[in-house]
Amino acid sequence: MDFRQLEYFKAVVEAGSVSQAAKNLNMTQPPVSHAIARLERELGVRLLERTAKGVHPTRAGLYLLSKGGSLVAERDRAVETLKLMGQGAVGDLRVGVEPMVINEFAADVLAEFLEVAPGARVSLTDVTPDVIVQGIRDGRLDLGCIPFGAGEFAGFVADFCDWDPIGRIGLKLAVPHYRAEERHPDGRGWGRWILPYRLSAFSGMPEVVEGALSDDPSFEVLEVSTPQTAVAFVAAGLGVAPVTQRMAEKSGSVALLEPPRWLAPMESTLLWRKGSEVTPLMERWIEATRTIATRRRKDAF
Repeated sequence: MDFRQLEYFKAVVEAGSVSQAAKNLNMTQPPVSHAIARLERELGVRLLERTAKGVHPTRAGLYLLSKGGSLVAERDRAVETLKLMGQGAVGDLRVGVEPMVINEFAADVLAEFLEVAPGARVSLTDVTPDVIVQGIRDGRLDLGCIPFGAGEFAGFVADFCDWDPIGRIGLKLAVPHYRAEERHPDGRGWGRWILPYRLSAFSGMPEVVEGALSDDPSFEVLEVSTPQTAVAFVAAGLGVAPVTQRMAEKSGSVALLEPPRWLAPMESTLLWRKGSEVTPLMERWIEATRTIATRRRKDAF
């Protein structure tokens, strides 16, 4: 039994005759008659009562009509959904995002994405960069957004990931509010810095800070999972930390200062697995990311 047979059978019942159904279908009568006869043979049951006044469904025919209509409708819905999936308008997308990138880019990207793909279901996972890399590697994530540029990737990341640059993330130095008037040329003399822990997959902020302050006798490090985590520790007076303005501006216990000259803005990058299918839905997310990045660059001037 195929869907064409069901459609012909439904047309015959609605028309009350094979000849009229053929006309309604813009067909000749023999193919319609053969299709109905073949359907009855395949099912082993008579579906139509044939009389001088036309045809009427048997009890089995009425049952098939009710069930077959549902099957055809489900088929049509499936076909439409598949078409939308092919256009990148519906489906499931799994994206891993580092918290700093959520604050700076991902929320705007998600809003842009849902404008063009309102039927999509996005699972946005707030995790650290190393977890994002592993998720892309083992297929648990379709895409990842990280606060590192391609020049900061370890070789193994570049081996299995493709990427697209998103943009630069400007940094501030968060200090306890009561220390806001202190002056520490070139970032020296602050004492404890609260930094994300080092990652084998990337080199970035921790390496830069530790390299610049290696000969500062007051320098020590408190490691945390992400820069966002550092804000609460700064507020408690435990040290200073590189953060973004969005990340810390609502904390009344933290002051935001200009960072030392050697602490450059961070690069952010969109990752996906090299060699894997880039689905239309992924393409939509990549395009939304590019749109937001372009908009941010224009706003910066």
